[in-house]
Amino acid sequence: MRISLRYKVFLIILLANALVASAMVLINNRAFENGFDAYLEQVQSRRLAPLLSTLAERYADQGDWQWVQGEPGRWHRLMRDVTPGRMPHEQRSVPVLLLDAEGNRVLGDARLAQRSDWFPIEHEGEIVGTLGVPRAQRFGSELDAIFADQQRRQMRWIGLIALVVAAALAIPFASRLLQPIARLKSAFDGLARGELTADGEPRTLDVKGQDELADLARDFNSLAETLHRNQQARQRWIADIAHELRTPVAVLKAEIEALQDGVREPTAEAFTSLFQEVQRLGILVSDLHDLSLSDAGTLAYHKAPVDLVSLLERIHTANAGELVCKHLQWSLNAPPQGAYFEGDAHRLLQLFSNLMQNSLRYTDGSTEQPGQVQVEVETTAQQFNIIWSDSAPGVPPEALPRLFDRLYRVEASRNRATGGSGLGLSIVQAIAQAHGGEVTAEPSALRGLTIKVTLKRESGSRSSP
Repeated sequence: MRISLRYKVFLIILLANALVASAMVLINNRAFENGFDAYLEQVQSRRLAPLLSTLAERYADQGDWQWVQGEPGRWHRLMRDVTPGRMPHEQRSVPVLLLDAEGNRVLGDARLAQRSDWFPIEHEGEIVGTLGVPRAQRFGSELDAIFADQQRRQMRWIGLIALVVAAALAIPFASRLLQPIARLKSAFDGLARGELTADGEPRTLDVKGQDELADLARDFNSLAETLHRNQQARQRWIADIAHELRTPVAVLKAEIEALQDGVREPTAEAFTSLFQEVQRLGILVSDLHDLSLSDAGTLAYHKAPVDLVSLLERIHTANAGELVCKHLQWSLNAPPQGAYFEGDAHRLLQLFSNLMQNSLRYTDGSTEQPGQVQVEVETTAQQFNIIWSDSAPGVPPEALPRLFDRLYRVEASRNRATGGSGLGLSIVQAIAQAHGGEVTAEPSALRGLTIKVTLKRESGSRSSP
């Protein structure tokens, strides 16, 4: 059976108050009993004082306790005379135990010895006997018992009234306490239904106070904003992919239709153009595939000791011809002993290749004023820094934080018809993060762009061959 949180909170509050009220009643009863017992003992001591004094005088007159044993009527008359305020039948029925100086029973039931309070009977500083009065027996008036009963009943009534008041207060208190939880539930229900916005803005809650519920409301607002951003990013991602795929497909369609209609001759140049568009489309699909695998955590990495300097030199060799054609000058500043890192050589080559393609596409160079591509490798005890810099044109400062966004292109001189798909730097970031590193972008001293790749050394990795 499902019990709502409102009733659970109500029952918890009621149970807690019931336990507190019960504990208070028990403690107060115990305190009252102890205090009342102490009071009655004092009263009994004062009321027994005449009896003890009279017993001592009679013992002094008689010289022993035979007068009690031989004539019990004397004892009843004595009790009547020295315990005023009690009814005659009560005075006769008072059970006491009288012992002589040696502890021998003189009067009373010996079974009372274990549950009696003992009072010495003294004569001229010498104990001549002991009087035992049962603890349950009080030489007091009936008013004492009536008063005690009244106090006990009042304690029980107070506890019951406190419980009723607690129940009456628990209902509105539970409702007030659960109001923000109800708002949170309603808001989460909206998120579950896909209602991420309200009037075009992310669905949020008003945050009141500094308690845990306020923290939960802040977390909800953060979640709602994140989901809203992700939804917008997903929508942009789908639109950008459609746009990127539409361009080469449209070019292929137009050129194939031209060949079919005889507008264009099936020459080697025509097939080369078709091949370039197919190649561009294949690269885009391959990049998208790699990013999807990276997001899913299923992109395979086979790590082994690899020399980062050697990989950079391989990238330079593979692109040396294109660097010359683009009038770009290459320089590599690296430790002569190399920089050995535990990583996937194939993926790191892909990372450096994407950086090289980024510089080739977006760096100006001419015969009169060649462009610059400078790479520096720094090694420390904790990490490797690969600093990749190129010359003008640069990137606007406001665009730097978005350079690694997928399909993002800078709307400036670095965005041109020869540009890539906008996924290269995203793949660079994904590969670096898979190796426990990070990537940052900043303006370079060459008036272009500097991309810094930081790779953390793994425990036990070596720094030289």
